[in-house]
Amino acid sequence: MTLCFLWYVTSSISSNLAKAILRRFTHPVGLTELQFLVSAIVCLTFACVVNFFRKNELRHTSIASTLNSFPPGILPIYLNGNFQESIVDRFLKPNRLVLMTTFPLGIFQFVGHITSHKATSLVSISLVHSIKSLSPIITVAYYAIIEKKKYNPLTYYTLGLLISGVMITCWSSHSHQNKNNNSSSGGILLLGIFYSFISTIIFVTQNIFAKGVLSVKLQKNGLLSSLNNDNDDNKSKERSHSEKYMSTNQIDKITILFYCSCMGMLLTLAPFLTNELWNGSSLRKDMTMTVFLLTVFHGITHFIQAMLAFQLIGLLSTVNYSVANIMKRIVIISVAIICEAHLSFLQFAGLLFTVMGLYGYDKWWLSHKESRSTL
Repeated sequence: MTLCFLWYVTSSISSNLAKAILRRFTHPVGLTELQFLVSAIVCLTFACVVNFFRKNELRHTSIASTLNSFPPGILPIYLNGNFQESIVDRFLKPNRLVLMTTFPLGIFQFVGHITSHKATSLVSISLVHSIKSLSPIITVAYYAIIEKKKYNPLTYYTLGLLISGVMITCWSSHSHQNKNNNSSSGGILLLGIFYSFISTIIFVTQNIFAKGVLSVKLQKNGLLSSLNNDNDDNKSKERSHSEKYMSTNQIDKITILFYCSCMGMLLTLAPFLTNELWNGSSLRKDMTMTVFLLTVFHGITHFIQAMLAFQLIGLLSTVNYSVANIMKRIVIISVAIICEAHLSFLQFAGLLFTVMGLYGYDKWWLSHKESRSTL
């Protein structure tokens, strides 16, 4: 719950910052390139700071204790205080496993972020997140059709209620915005919806792929067992020894995010140079000090929310993560409604339906899952 709360707060800040930046800096590809660059720098800096406090003379300080309290799988296990050995020879020299894992994730990040920023630059945040709220339905459809998994019919009813509530809330917010600002044409609206939908499909595919990579696994007696499949009575004991039994094939989240950002930055470089930098002289004029500082802050918040998302992907099932992602949309929309100081009856009804859908999902689908696992 704490991780979800922090994820919602940072995601709300990141989403609203992206919209604020794109109002002043109308270059979504350039923003994506800068975001990847800042994220890579923050990852490297964070790894260096953690490694610095792994020195013998600093291991028992309060800062070192705080840095070492992260859940298993967040930090590289080889950090030992030696900068040359840990950072230069290990962190900055990826092996084949890291490259093979992060390259497809980098492609997902590249396409997903560009389409998301394109959509944000064209339409309102509420509309973008209303389209992204379709992710649980896409996820369940994938596992039901491709993986042939069976779900309780109540799962579909509650997810339908949840999605309907979010859609009502988002569309009512979008309609209110159109009354105040009637500058968006139908073509721009359709293009924004298209980019939002493509971004949603990309990130759902990424989450399904990343689930097998980021799940925290334990290695004991030659067998790998997931924390998600342990009994509740044994979870605390397993977590306390998880670092000792970490699989050697498991890649930590900092390394994943760093090389995903590097891959995304390299993939974004070509369209950025050929499209926005060389053919757009306004890019240099639009890059003011305010935009630069907002971009740096946006990159930092994106790094924090990405780390939280990676941790949640590893701890939750794909469908649970999708529903948590829906709750994130609700928080973002609610923050926007509060900032805009308007709350219509339709928006209130949409939020109510969404909460009912989440409650129904938690009550019927999870209880059905637990009863099946017991049998």
